[in-house]
Amino acid sequence: MTAFLEINSLSKHFGKVAAVDDVSLDIARGEFMTFLGPSGSGKSTTLYMIAGFFDPSAGDIRLEGRSILRDAANKRNIGMVFQRYTLFPHLTVAENVAFPLRVRRRPAAEIARKVEEMLALVRLDSFAARLPAQLSGGQQQRVALARALAYDPPLLLMDEPLSALDKKLREEIQVEIRRIHRETGVTILYVTHDQEEALSLSDRVALFNHGRIEQVGKGRELYEAPCTQFVAGFIGHSNFLDCTVAAQSDDRADIVLPDGSRLTALPIDRGARPGAAARLMIRPDRLRLSQPSADAPPGIDAVLSDATFIGETFHFAVTTAWGGALNVRMPSHMLPPAGHQPGQPVRLSWAPGDARLFAA
Repeated sequence: MTAFLEINSLSKHFGKVAAVDDVSLDIARGEFMTFLGPSGSGKSTTLYMIAGFFDPSAGDIRLEGRSILRDAANKRNIGMVFQRYTLFPHLTVAENVAFPLRVRRRPAAEIARKVEEMLALVRLDSFAARLPAQLSGGQQQRVALARALAYDPPLLLMDEPLSALDKKLREEIQVEIRRIHRETGVTILYVTHDQEEALSLSDRVALFNHGRIEQVGKGRELYEAPCTQFVAGFIGHSNFLDCTVAAQSDDRADIVLPDGSRLTALPIDRGARPGAAARLMIRPDRLRLSQPSADAPPGIDAVLSDATFIGETFHFAVTTAWGGALNVRMPSHMLPPAGHQPGQPVRLSWAPGDARLFAA
Protein backbone atom coordinates (compact mmCIF):
# COMPACT_ATOMS: atom_id res chain seq x y z
CA MET A 1 0.00 0.00 0.00
CA THR A 2 1.31 3.46 -0.94
CA ALA A 3 2.37 5.65 2.00
CA PHE A 4 0.48 8.90 2.56
CA LEU A 5 3.74 10.89 2.46
CA GLU A 6 6.89 9.51 0.86
CA ILE A 7 10.31 11.09 1.26
CA ASN A 8 12.64 9.44 -1.27
CA SER A 9 16.44 9.89 -1.21
CA LEU A 10 16.07 13.55 -0.26
CA SER A 11 19.19 15.72 -0.09
CA LYS A 12 19.91 19.41 0.35
CA HIS A 13 23.31 21.05 -0.09
CA PHE A 14 24.25 24.60 0.83
CA GLY A 15 27.49 25.03 -1.06
CA LYS A 16 29.70 22.14 0.04
CA VAL A 17 27.67 21.47 3.19
CA ALA A 18 25.18 18.59 3.07
CA ALA A 19 22.40 19.76 5.38
CA VAL A 20 20.28 16.74 4.45
CA ASP A 21 21.96 13.65 3.03
CA ASP A 22 19.91 10.94 1.29
CA VAL A 23 16.92 10.82 3.65
CA SER A 24 14.09 8.37 2.91
CA LEU A 25 10.98 7.92 5.04
CA ASP A 26 7.35 6.82 4.64
CA ILE A 27 4.61 8.39 6.80
CA ALA A 28 1.15 6.85 7.14
CA ARG A 29 -2.07 8.84 6.93
CA GLY A 30 -3.03 10.16 10.36
CA GLU A 31 0.39 9.44 11.86
CA PHE A 32 2.16 11.75 14.31
CA MET A 33 5.80 11.64 13.20
CA THR A 34 8.48 13.66 14.98
CA PHE A 35 11.83 14.71 13.54
CA LEU A 36 14.16 14.75 16.54
CA GLY A 37 17.83 15.69 16.72
CA PRO A 38 20.40 18.27 17.80
CA SER A 39 20.72 21.68 16.16
CA GLY A 40 22.07 21.42 12.61
CA SER A 41 21.08 17.77 12.19
CA GLY A 42 18.84 18.42 9.15
CA LYS A 43 15.40 17.99 10.69
CA SER A 44 14.07 21.52 10.01
CA THR A 45 15.65 21.63 6.54
CA THR A 46 13.79 18.42 5.69
CA LEU A 47 10.56 19.96 6.97
CA TYR A 48 11.11 23.12 4.92
CA MET A 49 11.61 21.09 1.75
CA ILE A 50 8.28 19.36 2.40
CA ALA A 51 6.67 22.77 2.96
CA GLY A 52 8.19 24.11 -0.28
CA PHE A 53 10.41 26.75 1.32
CA PHE A 54 13.60 25.01 0.07
CA ASP A 55 14.16 23.16 -3.20
CA PRO A 56 15.88 19.77 -2.76
CA SER A 57 19.28 19.18 -4.34
CA ALA A 58 18.17 15.62 -5.07
CA GLY A 59 15.33 13.24 -4.32
CA ASP A 60 11.55 13.44 -4.34
CA ILE A 61 8.60 14.14 -2.03
CA ARG A 62 5.28 12.47 -2.84
CA LEU A 63 1.98 13.28 -1.14
CA GLU A 64 -0.78 10.74 -1.71
CA GLY A 65 1.24 9.21 -4.55
CA ARG A 66 1.95 12.47 -6.41
CA SER A 67 5.21 14.43 -6.46
CA ILE A 68 4.77 17.92 -5.01
CA LEU A 69 8.19 19.31 -5.96
CA ARG A 70 6.78 21.36 -8.83
CA ASP A 71 4.07 22.88 -6.61
CA ALA A 72 4.75 26.30 -5.06
CA ALA A 73 4.61 26.42 -1.27
CA ASN A 74 1.22 28.17 -1.28
CA LYS A 75 -0.21 25.52 -3.63
CA ARG A 76 0.68 22.46 -1.55
CA ASN A 77 -2.27 22.87 0.83
CA ILE A 78 -0.04 22.07 3.81
CA GLY A 79 -0.60 23.63 7.24
CA MET A 80 2.38 25.13 9.06
CA VAL A 81 2.95 26.18 12.69
CA PHE A 82 6.22 27.93 13.53
CA GLN A 83 8.18 28.53 16.73
CA ARG A 84 7.11 32.17 16.65
CA TYR A 85 3.38 32.48 16.46
CA THR A 86 3.38 34.76 13.35
CA LEU A 87 -0.09 36.09 14.16
CA PHE A 88 -1.22 39.36 12.61
CA PRO A 89 -1.08 41.78 15.56
CA HIS A 90 -3.79 44.10 14.17
CA LEU A 91 -6.32 41.29 13.63
CA THR A 92 -8.49 39.70 16.29
CA VAL A 93 -8.20 36.01 17.17
CA ALA A 94 -11.20 35.22 14.97
CA GLU A 95 -9.81 37.28 12.08
CA ASN A 96 -6.44 35.52 12.32
CA VAL A 97 -8.11 32.11 12.11
CA ALA A 98 -10.32 33.30 9.23
CA PHE A 99 -7.39 34.68 7.21
CA PRO A 100 -6.40 31.53 5.25
CA LEU A 101 -10.08 30.94 4.45
CA ARG A 102 -10.55 34.47 3.15
CA VAL A 103 -7.45 34.13 0.97
CA ARG A 104 -9.04 31.00 -0.50
CA ARG A 105 -12.26 32.99 -1.12
CA ARG A 106 -14.46 30.66 0.92
CA PRO A 107 -18.11 31.75 1.44
CA ALA A 108 -18.74 33.99 4.46
CA ALA A 109 -21.04 31.44 6.11
CA GLU A 110 -18.41 28.70 5.78
CA ILE A 111 -15.73 31.00 7.23
CA ALA A 112 -17.89 31.88 10.23
CA ARG A 113 -18.71 28.22 10.86
CA LYS A 114 -15.10 27.10 10.50
CA VAL A 115 -13.71 29.83 12.77
CA GLU A 116 -16.21 28.88 15.45
CA GLU A 117 -15.31 25.20 15.05
CA MET A 118 -11.55 25.83 15.21
CA LEU A 119 -11.72 28.10 18.26
CA ALA A 120 -13.82 25.48 20.03
CA LEU A 121 -11.24 22.85 19.07
CA VAL A 122 -8.41 24.81 20.73
CA ARG A 123 -10.71 25.93 23.58
CA LEU A 124 -10.49 29.64 22.82
CA ASP A 125 -14.07 30.33 21.73
CA SER A 126 -14.46 33.04 24.37
CA PHE A 127 -11.33 34.86 23.09
CA ALA A 128 -12.53 35.48 19.52
CA ALA A 129 -12.59 39.29 19.82
CA ARG A 130 -9.21 39.69 21.52
CA LEU A 131 -6.01 40.85 19.86
CA PRO A 132 -2.89 38.63 20.00
CA ALA A 133 -1.19 41.04 22.45
CA GLN A 134 -3.97 40.32 24.93
CA LEU A 135 -3.16 36.59 24.98
CA SER A 136 -0.53 34.52 26.76
CA GLY A 137 2.17 32.75 24.76
CA GLY A 138 0.36 29.43 25.04
CA GLN A 139 -2.91 30.97 23.88
CA GLN A 140 -1.20 32.60 20.90
CA GLN A 141 0.28 29.27 19.85
CA ARG A 142 -3.16 27.65 20.07
CA VAL A 143 -4.52 30.40 17.78
CA ALA A 144 -1.69 29.65 15.34
CA LEU A 145 -2.64 25.97 15.48
CA ALA A 146 -6.32 26.78 14.85
CA ARG A 147 -5.36 28.95 11.87
CA ALA A 148 -3.19 26.20 10.40
CA LEU A 149 -6.04 23.68 10.67
CA ALA A 150 -8.84 25.99 9.51
CA TYR A 151 -8.71 25.01 5.83
CA ASP A 152 -8.49 21.25 6.57
CA PRO A 153 -4.98 20.58 5.27
CA PRO A 154 -4.16 16.89 4.82
CA LEU A 155 -0.74 17.48 6.38
CA LEU A 156 0.32 19.72 9.28
CA LEU A 157 3.97 20.72 9.76
CA MET A 158 5.11 22.04 13.16
CA ASP A 159 8.60 23.52 13.56
CA GLU A 160 9.61 23.65 17.25
CA PRO A 161 6.25 25.25 18.12
CA LEU A 162 6.70 25.06 21.90
CA SER A 163 10.35 26.04 22.34
CA ALA A 164 9.51 29.64 23.32
CA LEU A 165 7.25 28.50 26.19
CA ASP A 166 8.22 27.64 29.76
CA LYS A 167 8.26 23.99 30.89
CA LYS A 168 4.85 23.94 32.58
CA LEU A 169 3.16 25.65 29.64
CA ARG A 170 4.91 23.34 27.15
CA GLU A 171 3.51 20.32 28.98
CA GLU A 172 0.01 21.81 28.97
CA ILE A 173 0.12 22.55 25.22
CA GLN A 174 1.50 19.06 24.52
CA VAL A 175 -1.67 17.64 26.06
CA GLU A 176 -3.73 19.92 23.81
CA ILE A 177 -1.79 18.91 20.69
CA ARG A 178 -2.30 15.22 21.46
CA ARG A 179 -6.02 15.80 21.96
CA ILE A 180 -6.33 17.80 18.72
CA HIS A 181 -4.46 15.10 16.81
CA ARG A 182 -6.86 12.46 18.13
CA GLU A 183 -9.94 14.54 17.33
CA THR A 184 -8.92 15.66 13.83
CA GLY A 185 -6.88 12.69 12.58
CA VAL A 186 -4.60 15.08 10.67
CA THR A 187 -1.16 13.78 9.70
CA ILE A 188 1.48 15.71 11.68
CA LEU A 189 5.20 16.16 11.09
CA TYR A 190 6.71 17.75 14.19
CA VAL A 191 10.25 19.06 14.62
CA THR A 192 11.90 19.35 18.03
CA HIS A 193 15.27 18.96 19.75
CA ASP A 194 13.51 18.04 23.03
CA GLN A 195 13.48 14.27 23.45
CA GLU A 196 10.82 14.26 26.19
CA GLU A 197 8.52 16.24 23.91
CA ALA A 198 9.16 13.82 21.05
CA LEU A 199 8.55 10.72 23.17
CA SER A 200 5.36 12.06 24.75
CA LEU A 201 3.72 13.24 21.50
CA SER A 202 4.72 10.88 18.73
CA ASP A 203 3.54 7.67 17.16
CA ARG A 204 7.05 7.33 15.75
CA VAL A 205 10.30 9.31 15.97
CA ALA A 206 12.93 9.82 13.26
CA LEU A 207 16.22 10.67 14.97
CA PHE A 208 18.45 12.88 12.80
CA ASN A 209 22.23 13.26 13.02
CA HIS A 210 24.52 15.09 10.54
CA GLY A 211 21.83 15.23 7.86
CA ARG A 212 20.89 11.56 8.05
CA ILE A 213 18.30 9.53 9.94
CA GLU A 214 20.04 7.31 12.49
CA GLN A 215 16.93 5.34 13.52
CA VAL A 216 13.15 5.41 13.09
CA GLY A 217 10.73 3.81 15.51
CA LYS A 218 8.43 4.19 18.46
CA GLY A 219 9.96 6.08 21.37
CA ARG A 220 10.30 2.94 23.47
CA GLU A 221 12.09 1.15 20.62
CA LEU A 222 14.68 3.92 20.41
CA TYR A 223 15.15 3.82 24.19
CA GLU A 224 15.18 0.05 24.66
CA ALA A 225 16.99 -0.98 21.46
CA PRO A 226 19.15 1.86 20.11
CA CYS A 227 20.87 0.77 16.89
CA THR A 228 23.84 3.16 17.21
CA GLN A 229 25.87 4.76 19.97
CA PHE A 230 24.49 8.16 18.96
CA VAL A 231 20.90 6.99 19.49
CA ALA A 232 21.83 5.44 22.84
CA GLY A 233 23.46 8.68 23.98
CA PHE A 234 20.78 11.06 22.69
CA ILE A 235 17.65 9.23 23.86
CA GLY A 236 17.41 9.12 27.65
CA HIS A 237 20.38 9.05 30.02
CA SER A 238 23.25 6.65 29.44
CA ASN A 239 26.47 5.42 31.02
CA PHE A 240 29.29 4.46 28.64
CA LEU A 241 32.31 2.37 29.69
CA ASP A 242 35.35 1.68 27.52
CA CYS A 243 36.18 -2.00 27.07
CA THR A 244 37.62 -4.58 24.65
CA VAL A 245 35.71 -7.35 22.87
CA ALA A 246 37.21 -10.68 23.98
CA ALA A 247 34.95 -13.10 22.09
CA GLN A 248 31.83 -13.00 19.95
CA SER A 249 29.09 -15.48 19.10
CA ASP A 250 26.21 -14.33 16.90
CA ASP A 251 24.69 -11.27 18.63
CA ARG A 252 26.45 -11.76 21.98
CA ALA A 253 29.96 -10.94 23.13
CA ASP A 254 32.30 -11.26 26.09
CA ILE A 255 34.26 -8.16 27.06
CA VAL A 256 37.23 -7.20 29.19
CA LEU A 257 37.05 -4.00 31.25
CA PRO A 258 40.06 -1.75 31.92
CA ASP A 259 40.75 -3.44 35.30
CA GLY A 260 40.90 -6.88 33.64
CA SER A 261 37.51 -8.10 34.84
CA ARG A 262 35.37 -9.95 32.31
CA LEU A 263 31.65 -9.75 31.50
CA THR A 264 29.92 -12.32 29.32
CA ALA A 265 26.98 -12.69 26.89
CA LEU A 266 26.33 -9.00 26.28
CA PRO A 267 24.11 -7.87 23.35
CA ILE A 268 26.48 -6.52 20.71
CA ASP A 269 26.27 -3.98 17.92
CA ARG A 270 27.14 -5.50 14.55
CA GLY A 271 30.11 -3.15 14.13
CA ALA A 272 32.04 -4.51 17.13
CA ARG A 273 34.54 -7.35 16.50
CA PRO A 274 36.79 -9.53 18.73
CA GLY A 275 39.95 -7.72 19.74
CA ALA A 276 38.46 -4.31 18.95
CA ALA A 277 37.77 -1.47 21.32
CA ALA A 278 34.11 -1.06 22.25
CA ARG A 279 31.83 0.88 24.57
CA LEU A 280 29.41 -0.69 27.04
CA MET A 281 26.16 1.24 27.47
CA ILE A 282 23.93 0.85 30.54
CA ARG A 283 20.99 3.10 31.44
CA PRO A 284 21.26 4.65 34.95
CA ASP A 285 17.75 3.42 35.80
CA ARG A 286 18.66 -0.19 34.93
CA LEU A 287 21.57 -0.40 37.36
CA ARG A 288 21.12 -1.84 40.87
CA LEU A 289 23.37 -1.42 43.91
CA SER A 290 24.27 -4.19 46.34
CA GLN A 291 27.02 -5.03 48.82
CA PRO A 292 30.04 -6.79 47.24
CA SER A 293 30.08 -10.42 48.38
CA ALA A 294 30.68 -13.95 47.12
CA ASP A 295 26.98 -14.38 46.35
CA ALA A 296 26.47 -10.90 44.84
CA PRO A 297 25.14 -10.88 41.25
CA PRO A 298 27.67 -10.56 38.39
CA GLY A 299 28.56 -6.98 37.56
CA ILE A 300 31.07 -4.25 38.26
CA ASP A 301 32.70 -3.42 41.60
CA ALA A 302 32.88 0.27 42.39
CA VAL A 303 32.89 2.84 45.20
CA LEU A 304 29.90 5.01 46.03
CA SER A 305 31.00 8.65 45.76
CA ASP A 306 27.70 10.52 46.22
CA ALA A 307 24.04 9.89 47.02
CA THR A 308 21.36 12.53 46.42
CA PHE A 309 17.62 12.49 47.04
CA ILE A 310 15.82 14.33 44.20
CA GLY A 311 12.09 14.07 44.73
CA GLU A 312 10.94 11.03 42.76
CA THR A 313 14.39 9.45 42.51
CA PHE A 314 17.65 8.80 44.29
CA HIS A 315 20.73 9.67 42.24
CA PHE A 316 23.94 7.80 43.03
CA ALA A 317 27.38 8.58 41.62
CA VAL A 318 29.90 5.73 41.68
CA THR A 319 33.53 5.33 40.63
CA THR A 320 34.91 2.10 39.19
CA ALA A 321 38.25 0.55 40.12
CA TRP A 322 39.87 2.10 37.04
CA GLY A 323 38.38 5.57 37.67
CA GLY A 324 35.33 5.37 35.41
CA ALA A 325 32.28 7.35 36.51
CA LEU A 326 28.75 5.91 36.48
CA ASN A 327 25.36 7.27 37.47
CA VAL A 328 22.59 5.20 39.04
CA ARG A 329 18.94 6.25 39.39
CA MET A 330 16.46 4.48 41.64
CA PRO A 331 12.85 5.35 42.53
CA SER A 332 12.66 7.19 45.84
CA HIS A 333 10.33 4.56 47.33
CA MET A 334 13.19 2.08 46.97
CA LEU A 335 15.29 3.28 49.90
CA PRO A 336 19.03 2.91 49.42
CA PRO A 337 20.35 -0.33 50.97
CA ALA A 338 21.73 -0.06 54.50
CA GLY A 339 25.40 0.83 54.59
CA HIS A 340 25.43 2.53 51.20
CA GLN A 341 27.23 5.69 52.21
CA PRO A 342 29.79 7.71 50.21
CA GLY A 343 33.17 5.98 50.30
CA GLN A 344 31.80 2.45 50.68
CA PRO A 345 32.23 -0.33 48.09
CA VAL A 346 29.24 -1.45 46.02
CA ARG A 347 28.43 -4.01 43.34
CA LEU A 348 26.66 -2.73 40.21
CA SER A 349 24.46 -5.25 38.45
CA TRP A 350 21.72 -5.29 35.82
CA ALA A 351 19.28 -7.66 34.17
CA PRO A 352 20.34 -9.61 31.05
CA GLY A 353 19.74 -7.49 27.97
CA ASP A 354 19.81 -4.16 29.82
CA ALA A 355 23.39 -3.46 28.72
CA ARG A 356 24.40 -3.00 25.08
CA LEU A 357 27.76 -3.01 23.36
CA PHE A 358 28.78 -0.62 20.57
CA ALA A 359 31.88 -0.38 18.44
CA ALA A 360 34.14 2.38 19.75
